[in-house]
Amino acid sequence: MNVEPQKLFIGVIDLFSVLLPGALVMYLFRDTLASTLLAGERQHLTGTEGWLVFLFGSYLLGHFIFLLGSALDGIYDRIRMATGDGQAKRLAEGKHLSSGFARRLAGGLFAPVHDRALNQAVMIKDHYLGPLNAASSINAFQWSKARLALEHPDAIATVQRFEADSKFFRSLLVVLAVLLPWGLATGRPVVAVASLPVGVLAFWRFVDQRVKATSQAYWYMITLEAGAAGGRSAQPAARTGEVSHAGGVVFKQVGRQVQYLLVSASNPSGHEWVLPKGHLEPFEQSAETAVREVREETGVWARVECELGTRTFLVAGEEIHVRFYLMQFLKETWPDEKRRHEWVSLERAIQDASYDESRQLIAEAGKLMAARQPSAATKS
Repeated sequence: MNVEPQKLFIGVIDLFSVLLPGALVMYLFRDTLASTLLAGERQHLTGTEGWLVFLFGSYLLGHFIFLLGSALDGIYDRIRMATGDGQAKRLAEGKHLSSGFARRLAGGLFAPVHDRALNQAVMIKDHYLGPLNAASSINAFQWSKARLALEHPDAIATVQRFEADSKFFRSLLVVLAVLLPWGLATGRPVVAVASLPVGVLAFWRFVDQRVKATSQAYWYMITLEAGAAGGRSAQPAARTGEVSHAGGVVFKQVGRQVQYLLVSASNPSGHEWVLPKGHLEPFEQSAETAVREVREETGVWARVECELGTRTFLVAGEEIHVRFYLMQFLKETWPDEKRRHEWVSLERAIQDASYDESRQLIAEAGKLMAARQPSAATKS
C-alpha cells in the first residue's frame, strides 16, 4: 500500500487535535468521572480494560472539545475583519467601526500583504463564479481549497498541514479555558496562573497557523491564475467614462454646528483645499475606496451615509470620473499622508474649496443635512 507522507502527517495531526486535548481532560478528571459513571470496584479499571476506557473517553471528549473550539473561528473572523481593509468594507456598508481592541489586535496579527492576497483571491473567485451567479455561495478560502484539491493535490496538502496545526491549538485553548477555573477551584493556583500565558501563546499560534493556511491558499491561486492568464489580470480594464476614483464629503456634529472636512491638495504648493478622494483599486467597490482614501489622506474613519453622485475633474489634461459619498465622522487617527486638513462650517467649506465641483458637492451635502437637522446644519 502506497502511503503519502504529507497525508499521513495531516491525518496524525488531525487525530491529535482531537485525542490529545481529550486525553488531558480525561486524565485530570479521571477520578471524578470514575466515581460518577462507575460504581463499586469497577471505578478503578486497570490494564487493557482501563486503557480502552481511557482511549474511548479521550476520543469522545476530544470531539466535544473540538466542537467547542470551532466557535473560536467566529472570534478569528471578527478580528480578521478589524484590519484596515475590513474596516473599509464595514463602513462602506454603513456599519460601525470594530472595537479599538480588535483593531489593535488585527494590526499586530495581520500584515497588509495578507489583506492584498485575500482581495486578489476574492477578485479571481468572483471572475469565475460571477457568470454562474454563485460568487456569494462560497468564500475565497473554501473555493481556493476546493480548486487546489481538484487540480493540485500537493498544494492542498501544504494548506491542510497549516490548517491541521491551527485546529490543534484551537482545541488546546478550550482545555486551557477549563484548566483555569479548575485550578482555582481545586487549590492549584499554579495551574490556573500558568493557563493564562500558555493560553495567550496558544491563541497566537492558532491565528498564526490559520493565517498561513489561508494566505498559502490565496498565494497558490494568484500564482496559478497569473500562469494561466499569461500575466493578464482577471479584472477587466476600466473603460473610458467609467468611475475610476471615489471620495467623500465628510461631516461631523460639533454641538449644534455641522462641520465639513477639507484636505490640502497633493500638489507641491499645497495651497488648494479639496475633498479627499483617490483611485479605485481593482478589488474595491467605490464606497470602500471612499472610506480608505478619507482615512489615508486625513486620518479620519468615516461611515458612508449615501451617494452624492459622480463628478468629472480634469487632472493633468485627463478627465477622471469620481463618485462621491456623504460620510459621517466616527474617529480620528494618524493619516498615512502628510497633508493638512481642516474642519469648517458649511459656509467656510464652500468658500475655501478650490474647485467648483467641490463647492457644488459641499452645498448638496449641506442641503441633505439641513433636511435632517434644519436648526443645526447651516448654523455657523
